Amino acid sequence: MRPEFLSPAARLLLLFLFVGQSLYSPLPAAAEICGKWGDAKKVGTLDHLQVNEASGIAVSRKFPGRLYHVNDSGGGPYFYVSGMAAKGTKPVRINGYESRRSDFEDMSLGECSPGKSCIFIGDIGDNRKRREYAEIIVIEEVTDFGSITAPLKRVKITYPDGPRNAEGLAIHPGGDIFILTKEEEKELTKAYPARLYRLPKDKWANADDEIITLEYTGEIDIPSLLPNASPLGQVVTSLDIAPDGRKFLVLTYEDAVEFGIDLSAGGLKPAAKMTEGKDYSVVEITSLPQQESVAYVDGGTGFIYDTEHHLFEAPIMRVDCVGAE
Repeated sequence: MRPEFLSPAARLLLLFLFVGQSLYSPLPAAAEICGKWGDAKKVGTLDHLQVNEASGIAVSRKFPGRLYHVNDSGGGPYFYVSGMAAKGTKPVRINGYESRRSDFEDMSLGECSPGKSCIFIGDIGDNRKRREYAEIIVIEEVTDFGSITAPLKRVKITYPDGPRNAEGLAIHPGGDIFILTKEEEKELTKAYPARLYRLPKDKWANADDEIITLEYTGEIDIPSLLPNASPLGQVVTSLDIAPDGRKFLVLTYEDAVEFGIDLSAGGLKPAAKMTEGKDYSVVEITSLPQQESVAYVDGGTGFIYDTEHHLFEAPIMRVDCVGAE
């Protein structure tokens, strides 16, 4: 029977049942973090003559088997394209980018407009916390990059609470960009909770030449979650969000931490209310000197990381989820 033929009382009953079902439907389950990680294995070696101070890495989903890299401060306005083992590394100059204070610290991949995948490069390093603004450079992924390419967009950003030094940048599949700061005393004698900021998609997508203020969303308190780690192991050096957006990785100078949290949902829990094995898991990896780049692979079932150190071999390491505890 169609609803219009029901009596008023029957309609009211149907409405009550519908609302009740909506109210008591179970909430979406938290993302399932990996219960057990395998050992880190070497899968490639950086071309240290080009990528000599690796500070960001990204894995292309549009072009399987392709990696992107950026160097730290002083590396010039370049990014690099290579195979998964870092063979065939090719430099690509970013046309028109001549910032004297540029300090590329991380990179990510995401949709920049319908049907277009882009590289998001975070010029977000600011060791002395003096920059008027940082920048995010947006470059479309193409089949073959020439020696020079023009960015689709350059987004100027600032923080609501003054200049910050940051080494973590990731884009959520929903389009929002997240930046995670590096909070430590000089000489890395003490670490503090990292601060997380959000740049909504509509703001960066519609940005022109104005400076956009990021939104503060909360803290990720690695020192509290890893109380027995050294200050090096408590300082954030890179960030990546899983392709489904329901979990994310934080790299430190010694370990990695996976969080089963969808950052787009907001409301980060304080560290004291997080449960290890449910909200987060610590991944004890083979630490590399100055490891500052991390990226998920294979849909979030593993990740790769590498090192800034270039005085000897600079490996790319891979860690895979091998199941539950």
